Amino acid sequence: MKSAVLFLTGMYVHLILSIAVPVGVFFAAKYNHDKISFLLVTGYLLMVGIVHFLGWISAGMAICAYRSRDYEKLIQGWKLLKFWSVPFYILNFIFSFVVWFVLIGASRGILFLFVPIPILFTCSMIVQSGIFGICVVRYLRRPADSERKPAWIHYILQLISVLDLASTVLILKKYPVKGKRHLPCA
Repeated sequence: MKSAVLFLTGMYVHLILSIAVPVGVFFAAKYNHDKISFLLVTGYLLMVGIVHFLGWISAGMAICAYRSRDYEKLIQGWKLLKFWSVPFYILNFIFSFVVWFVLIGASRGILFLFVPIPILFTCSMIVQSGIFGICVVRYLRRPADSERKPAWIHYILQLISVLDLASTVLILKKYPVKGKRHLPCA
């Protein structure tokens, strides 16, 4: 699924820019290049918006794939986002922890008020990729001829960091997700 690939790519570009932009702003400020600092921050915020937008487009495309019964693409996008985004979330957590620890320390706690912003942004990316998982769980629970269905708790687990990966591994191990099995709409 192309939208999932674009979203995943955007996540990693966001991570790279999260590291590069503060360094660029630091050096631009050191040499009194305020316009460059402004452009870097503006470009970074634009990229954050684009990644967020791509995430919601990707989630919408997952729903469209489910509704059009294109389960193969849905499952590919789900696996891609759940497994290939793990390094992103680990690096994002480490980087964010270090940066916010330094910023809060340097500001003597004043910047603590802004900590929820990147946390909410990261959580929204988990929800966006979780929509793929919700559609796959719904696909696996749908067939009437199958007695083995994932539990309803997997809907919730797909939206919680770390538990979404555990749920994905369990589903892939326990239930056949080939992408071909479906019933006609009733």
